[in-house]
Amino acid sequence: MKFLTAALLATFSSVALADILPDVHGAAPSSANVKESLRPPEGYQAYDVLYAKGNRIYQCNPERTGFMHWYNVQTHAFLYPTKDRNEPFDLPGQEIGQLAAAPLNGTEADPAHTIPVMYYYPDGSWVGTTHPLKTTTMEEGRAERGDANNLDDHLEPVVYTSDDGYFSHAKYVVRLGSMDGLRPTPEECSYKGKLINKSFSAYFLVYTDQEGEEQLRSEKEAWDALVEETRLDTSA
Repeated sequence: MKFLTAALLATFSSVALADILPDVHGAAPSSANVKESLRPPEGYQAYDVLYAKGNRIYQCNPERTGFMHWYNVQTHAFLYPTKDRNEPFDLPGQEIGQLAAAPLNGTEADPAHTIPVMYYYPDGSWVGTTHPLKTTTMEEGRAERGDANNLDDHLEPVVYTSDDGYFSHAKYVVRLGSMDGLRPTPEECSYKGKLINKSFSAYFLVYTDQEGEEQLRSEKEAWDALVEETRLDTSA
């Protein structure tokens, strides 16, 4: 395992790996709230739950069909920690990362599939996922219970990560409990290039495997040692 620098270890100021999920404190969901149909394969464990709040930008393309008719040209949201916290999570100054779409899989404008990337501020690590493996989009009963007005829940596989850091251990990401953010109606697509900004919020559960858990624990121990080594004496 690579030696972790002080900058890298700063990621663990908000993580207590003795309390690795699923039992997240406060009002945030945990892996116990993830439907069986959306769970990662056996052997993967959620190690963080982040709250996202931001915007999805939709671009009108009258000549296109399906999801490209209203193309989600960009998604941007700030990420907030939920561990040992209660709602509201999105307090000013508490941002711990951000989510944005990035064309890591090509250079063309408006690619059919962009890569949602989550960036973790404390150590600069990042994780990119691709289009969902499983989703509740077509799930029976969504309209009746009101879910049809919100983005779906889904399971995304990780396809890119930074070489090291907190998010480098991610293998799967589950989006859960989304509010708002749906595409505009077809009738609103009145001219090419029209933009509509839709606000949304959601929870993102980040999963790793056993090796990742072990590395996270080891890195947490190194972080705790560094905290004590560099602690300032404020008693004077």
